[in-house]
Amino acid sequence: MLEPSRASEVLAPQVVVGVPSEPDRLVASEAVLALQAGLRQAFGDRPTLAVILTGDARGAVGPGDPMPSGPAGEPAAVYTGGHAGPTAALPTLLELAAAQGAPACALLEPLPRPSDPRWIHALLDPVLEGGFDLVAPAYARGKLDGVMITGIVYPLTRALFGHRLRQPLGPEIVLSRRLADLLLHDEAWRADPANAAADLWVITKAIARECRMAQVYLGPRPRKPAQPADVPAALARVLGTVFREMELHAHRWMRMRGSQPVPTFGEERLPEDPGPPPAPGPLVSAFALGWQDLRRIWGEMLPPQTLLALQRIDREPPEAFRMPDALWARVVYDFAVGWRLKHMDREQLLRSMTPLYLGWVAGFVNEVAPLGPDEADARVERLCAAFEAEKPYLISRWRWPDRFSP
Repeated sequence: MLEPSRASEVLAPQVVVGVPSEPDRLVASEAVLALQAGLRQAFGDRPTLAVILTGDARGAVGPGDPMPSGPAGEPAAVYTGGHAGPTAALPTLLELAAAQGAPACALLEPLPRPSDPRWIHALLDPVLEGGFDLVAPAYARGKLDGVMITGIVYPLTRALFGHRLRQPLGPEIVLSRRLADLLLHDEAWRADPANAAADLWVITKAIARECRMAQVYLGPRPRKPAQPADVPAALARVLGTVFREMELHAHRWMRMRGSQPVPTFGEERLPEDPGPPPAPGPLVSAFALGWQDLRRIWGEMLPPQTLLALQRIDREPPEAFRMPDALWARVVYDFAVGWRLKHMDREQLLRSMTPLYLGWVAGFVNEVAPLGPDEADARVERLCAAFEAEKPYLISRWRWPDRFSP
């Protein structure tokens, strides 16, 4: 294992691992020290380097500079000043890995995580030994965890790009030297710095270049203390990311049909359900209030037949509420087209989708809450199949939006 004090002596570390610094760098420092110990056990004498990626220039170096030889055991800090925004850590990591000549690099979160080196080895080995270019973690989730990923992001990205990557939005990722070089030479780093280096941006770039991708099940994801959810803001942020990639890569996903499994390592170990499912009543009430207050706005995106289908959904009793999969897929596709055509302010448009999303959540909770893990997975597969089956509708709307105008 490479100690920071010896970093400048090593010409070619096999792995460079970066941890984005938090406002309190102590958290990131502790994470890097834990990673150093785990890397040492996981890879033995293979040289590796773990660093903090920080926006604070004090006490830090640039990506191409020699690593500092500070006190033994003190993590090295690399300044991300050449890039701005929350995604600055990734381009800095890629530049550092290129400067060090590393065959693999990884961006990991400074979250509490197991000290078992098997976790680190499982995540990095597909790139180092398996010849993959991109590896994404797939954390074990309860059947009602991450419903925004389950209900929108996973089925949508799977239908668009044809790869069954279960968690395509995640801040942790492992890249090969080949993919890192391709990304570093991509003009989008400079043309669109606010959005380049986002997780889905990297994945779609890898798909466009036909890179080999894999996912690794790593068990439950370590969590920070839960914060109160701002559903409209989260929905706008997530959908904005996905719809932007849809617009950039329309020429590719329009030619894609069906989907294929992604090579997967490890076993999915589902956590115990944390508690009772949310009550559907408030979710259905939010859907009904949205229908009352936002129907005019929805009419800017949704064709008359979709509005009629939403109106006909029986809302009583809430425990029986269901939103058909094909209808939900078309709603998501309609909002993607509305976002592309800029029918209104994009932030407002995406936030207006919140009651529709909460209505879908109510139906999903009603269906999945009594199911076991295998049955819940089968239910998600049926949802994904509906998104794939409705993709010709999306293509038609995307190409000829006026045909569907009210």
